[in-house]
Amino acid sequence: MPLIIVEGPKTDIDTRRKLAQDLTRVASEAFALPEENILVILREVGPDCVSRGGELICDKQAAGE
Repeated sequence: MPLIIVEGPKTDIDTRRKLAQDLTRVASEAFALPEENILVILREVGPDCVSRGGELICDKQAAGE
């Protein structure tokens, strides 16, 4: 049973719903499996939990970068 895990920014429910549907459809086609066999986990990660170059994304955003 394929498992797809996506980590990304916080989004609204409609965006998450569409992403889950699209990923499921494509994986189903690629693996020639029924959509019911595809698992998708969407993990939302806020800018206060991600850093680039040792600096939190939220700090970069606050500084206007």
